[in-house]
Amino acid sequence: MQTSIIADPTARRTDKVSRLGLGCSKVGSLGNPTPMEDLRALMRLALDLGVNVFDTADIYGQGDSEREIGRLLAGRRDEAFVITKFGKQFSPAMRVIRPLKPILKPLLQMRGGGAGVSTQRDGVMREDFSPARFSRALEASLRRLKFDYVDAVLLHSPPLEVYADPGVAEALSALKASGKTRHFGASCDHWPEVEAAVAMPGLTQLQLPWDLVVRATETGLDRVMAEKGIAVFAREVIRLQPDLAPLDAVARAAKRGDIACVIAGTSKPAHLRELARVCG
Repeated sequence: MQTSIIADPTARRTDKVSRLGLGCSKVGSLGNPTPMEDLRALMRLALDLGVNVFDTADIYGQGDSEREIGRLLAGRRDEAFVITKFGKQFSPAMRVIRPLKPILKPLLQMRGGGAGVSTQRDGVMREDFSPARFSRALEASLRRLKFDYVDAVLLHSPPLEVYADPGVAEALSALKASGKTRHFGASCDHWPEVEAAVAMPGLTQLQLPWDLVVRATETGLDRVMAEKGIAVFAREVIRLQPDLAPLDAVARAAKRGDIACVIAGTSKPAHLRELARVCG
């Protein structure tokens, strides 16, 4: 498995990340029909294949995605580069669901309704990107992961106005200074947010969908990112390249020199092996 080197000029440290990262948004999700034991085996396989990037968020699986990554890496923490995100919040009703998932998940699958939970998630999602919350949010993630630190923490698709608040960069920098994260950055959905994120002091990571990666190249913003030491993690490379077979879409992205890592999700071991092969 090929790796990229993520530099941190402020700390004089580098991190090696695999060209393929495992997206863990469906780990612990009610909408995922794959048994948890199979998902645990899949994550162990990822490590064995040299895939060391695990991408999660505090909302994924109502926190169970982070818990499972923490379980996976017990005693193996140094083998992985773990990214988590904060800023999105479930409603109180959705938080109540978590302890009931062992009962609800089989029932939803029997009725064929599990997938609807994911598609309805945006309708029950709230946001809180206030800088005063950042430390509490990361501490909660660290408790679920049972880590002392994460390798990167990202703002989870914040609206444009969040970047205008100087307190946001200050709060993220404070998390890094505390040693609770090695890098901070943002996951962006739209072009104006990408431009604003690149201007944020201290930011060293961006997670971008494929179309915004391409636009960065077309506009020359990729060169600015490189000059600032901002590593780009690409997502949605399969969905946003419908003209290509899935493996070809991932391989195309992995070959680009301006992408540090391609994040892809799968629940099938054979598919994971093929993804690792084309990124190797």
